Amino acid sequence: MDITAVKCIVLVACLFVTMIFSLMPLKLMAEYRTTRDLTKRAKFSQFIGLMSCFAGGVFMATGLLDLFPEVLENVTKGLSMLHIKTTFPVSEFIVVFGFLFVVVLEQIVLDCKQSDQPISHEVPRGDLEQSTEVLEDGERSIGSDIQDPTEHVHPSLRSVLLVAALSLHSVLEGVAIGLQPSVDSVVQISAAVMLHKAVIAFSLGLNLVQSALGLTAILQSCLVFCSTSPIGIGLGMLADEMGHTPQSVLLNGVLQGLACGTFIYVTFFEVLPRELSNGIQRLPKVLAVLIGFSVVCGVLFLDPG
Repeated sequence: MDITAVKCIVLVACLFVTMIFSLMPLKLMAEYRTTRDLTKRAKFSQFIGLMSCFAGGVFMATGLLDLFPEVLENVTKGLSMLHIKTTFPVSEFIVVFGFLFVVVLEQIVLDCKQSDQPISHEVPRGDLEQSTEVLEDGERSIGSDIQDPTEHVHPSLRSVLLVAALSLHSVLEGVAIGLQPSVDSVVQISAAVMLHKAVIAFSLGLNLVQSALGLTAILQSCLVFCSTSPIGIGLGMLADEMGHTPQSVLLNGVLQGLACGTFIYVTFFEVLPRELSNGIQRLPKVLAVLIGFSVVCGVLFLDPG
C-alpha cells in the first residue's frame, strides 16, 4: 500500500480507538450513579478507586519514563544543533518550571475563589432562637465555602491541565508517526502508540468524570484529546516534506518538558493523595498503581521507536 494511505488509515484508527476508551468511564460512572443497591454502589466505588490508582500509575510512568527521556533527547539535540554548550541542567529546569507553573496557577485560582466568597459575621436582629439558627446556618455555609475550592476547583483545574498536557504529548506522538519513511515502521510504531493511547485515554476519562466538570465539558475534553494525535500525524506528514530545524527540535523538547512537569504534579498532588489517604483498600490500591506503571513500561519496552 501507499505510505500516505497507510498513514491516513492510522489517523482514523487513532481517533476512534482513543474516543472509545476515553468514553468508557462515562458509562461506568453512569451505572454507579443510577445504582440504588448499597452493596453494588460500594463495589462500584471500590472499583473506581482502584482504577484511579491504576490511572495514577499510568500517568507516573508516562511522565517519568516516556516524556522525560524525550525532553533530555530533544533539548540536548537542539542545543547541539545550535552549537550551544552549557553545564546547566536545562532539561531538568524545564520540567521543574512546568511543575511550578501548575503550582502557581492553581494557587492563584484557589485564592481568587476564596476572595470572591467573603464571609459575613453580622447576625440579624431577632429573638435568641432565630439568631442561633442563623449562626448555625452561617457556620455550615462557611464550612462549605472552605471545602468547595478543594473539592471542585482543584480537580477541574487539574483535569484541564492534564488534558492540555496529554493533548500536547499526543500531537508529538502523532508527529512521530507522520515522519516515518516506510509502511513497516508506520505500522509498528502505530500499534505501540495506539496501545499506549488506549490506556491513557481510559485513565484520562476516569479523571474527568471524577472532576467538577459537566458532561458537555467532559465530552469536549475527550474530543480535544482524541483529535490531537490525528492532527499530529498530519503535521508530521507535512514536516516530512519540510525537514527539521534546530529551533523546532528545541521547541519540541521545551513543550515536552512543560507537559512532563504537569504530569508529575497531577500524579503526586491530585490522583495518588486523594486515593491513598482515605485508608480504604490500601494494599490493593498500591497494587493498582504498580499495575498501571507496569503496563506503560511494557508498552515502552515493545515500542520499536
